Amino acid sequence: MKPAFFVVFITSLFAAVTIEAAVIPDFSGTWETTYGTLFLQQKNSHVTGYYTYDGYSTVEGDVEADGRLLFTYSEPSASGEGWFELSGDSMSITGLWRPEGAEQWAVWEGYRAGTGAAPSNWLVILESEWQTSLSEEEYSFGEMLNAWFARIPGVRVRHRFVHDVDDLASFCLESSGLPGKVYLVIASHGSASGVELASGTVSSKEFIDAIEPCRNIEMIHFSCCDIMSGRMPETIIASRTDWPDDFIVSGYTRSVDWGASGVLEIFYFNQMLENGYSPSDAARSVIDDMEFAGESSTRWVDAAGFTWIQAD
Repeated sequence: MKPAFFVVFITSLFAAVTIEAAVIPDFSGTWETTYGTLFLQQKNSHVTGYYTYDGYSTVEGDVEADGRLLFTYSEPSASGEGWFELSGDSMSITGLWRPEGAEQWAVWEGYRAGTGAAPSNWLVILESEWQTSLSEEEYSFGEMLNAWFARIPGVRVRHRFVHDVDDLASFCLESSGLPGKVYLVIASHGSASGVELASGTVSSKEFIDAIEPCRNIEMIHFSCCDIMSGRMPETIIASRTDWPDDFIVSGYTRSVDWGASGVLEIFYFNQMLENGYSPSDAARSVIDDMEFAGESSTRWVDAAGFTWIQAD
């Protein structure tokens, strides 16, 4: 084979492979299906997910060259195989399934959750329980935010408790299918090493893996002490290049007073969700209008250490 022809051949082959890879259908998202709500996450051609029929059931498979997703499923009392095809507008799926050992196929179809619904601003609050024993009264930061922001037209609030990385990943996967912009709040104890849950510290990699399917996140706020003094925020920003315009990660560089953070965060999210400010402008308004918010204490309140970093 002559060198010039070899170069042209390799170049053409590389271009063909690149084009082929670019047109792999993306099945990621939340689907309302024949057998309950189905949550799928796709990385390259590999797909994993779960659905809510007959309890917690899982799906795993790969997208073939023809665009068809071939999968296996596992339910509490059954398992089998199936396939899905994505519609041209990526808004519906159709396919067949059958239990292990069976010859008969059955229809499994669905549509993307939120189809036809007006897009909303979603305040998604994922919170770890603060109390550690029965001797403590129950209290929740997320319930306060829920009560405040549920009053605003066009804003929908989802508040859930998380105990481990699996909970975090599951709720983030569900958030990826919400029709609109997601403002994600993580409310928990924290440190420079990461978010503290009942199961232990969530590392940067675990958090990035959890939010990977969420391409509708406008910003992430850590309602956690000390998070911004560590590497996690920078690592999140560096984890992808397709963040939306004005995407920021915000939180605190130090241990923050409960009351101070409550006042600060109601004002902060109100600037975005009710007054329409971009995330970075809302963050600047916190620093400009609240004397204690940054690194300077006042006569009455210790400095909160609120700050943020922004994607390029």
